[in-house]
Amino acid sequence: MKLNRTRSVVLGGMLAGSLIAVVPVHADDDSWWRGWWNRGEIRQDRQEVESDKRELRQDRKELLNDRRELRRDLRQGAGPDEIARDLRELRDDRGELRKDRQELKQDRRELQRDRR
Repeated sequence: MKLNRTRSVVLGGMLAGSLIAVVPVHADDDSWWRGWWNRGEIRQDRQEVESDKRELRQDRKELLNDRRELRRDLRQGAGPDEIARDLRELRDDRGELRKDRQELKQDRRELQRDRR
């Protein structure tokens, strides 16, 4: 009786081990399994997209504030150094916005690729 129980435990372990080894290989074939298997990666991609959206919103606000500051300085007759500094800040903000948009676009592509 003890030998029979040992044999069934060993066979069950071998069967479970083979399933664990084979199922991820076939994850590309079965969309349900692939979706379950990649759910952590999809969640991470969604979080990256949301983070990029927040960063983009913050950079837009910063750009608007810098534009207001430039207008205020122009109205108040600020010196050329102050205006040059404001223009540099605007240029830098536009560069950050461009970079953030590219990151957001790339993260959205990754999310779409992982969903397929």
